[in-house]
Amino acid sequence: MLAIRPSVSVSRPTEESLKRTVLLRPLVFGLAMLTAVGIAQAAPWSNYRAPTSQYTIDLPTTSFTRSATPARPNHVALFERAGDAIIDVYSGSNTKHLSPTEFIRQMSQAPQIANITYKAVGPTWFAISGHYSREANDPGTLIYYAKFVFSSDLSRFAAFEISYSVAEKSRMDPVVNHLEKTLKIVR
Repeated sequence: MLAIRPSVSVSRPTEESLKRTVLLRPLVFGLAMLTAVGIAQAAPWSNYRAPTSQYTIDLPTTSFTRSATPARPNHVALFERAGDAIIDVYSGSNTKHLSPTEFIRQMSQAPQIANITYKAVGPTWFAISGHYSREANDPGTLIYYAKFVFSSDLSRFAAFEISYSVAEKSRMDPVVNHLEKTLKIVR
């Protein structure tokens, strides 16, 4: 088989074209990075501060419907409008001053989160993830992700939990990452 190559005229770059290339590289790189950011940055976010000022977190404003719980002022639930994802954000007291590892041990006794497939722990935070079904008769497997941050004396915590279908993992990962990066306990 013959490979036919078009004739190409090659000229040396001029000093002016090199300057343009050097100037355009950061712009092209920046545009590429903005495109790669995905849903987490494309979706509008709003910073939420708990009414009792226990924590702050960025919450998605257009893809989820927010449901406040008046009986629990430090709890916010969000339900995805065009999907099955649920986000719960809340805070509370760690009356036993459990370390993050001890907190995980206590939580893992609940049947819904007994199957922990990912765990990361720091001195005043932890994150866990795994699979479960929301209802006993629901055959669909869901991914859950939870992050807890504690006050320096481990007396208080703020947390978010998100659950979504396994099929939505690639779409929801940027949302999880954004929530994870913005959850802060107010000191």
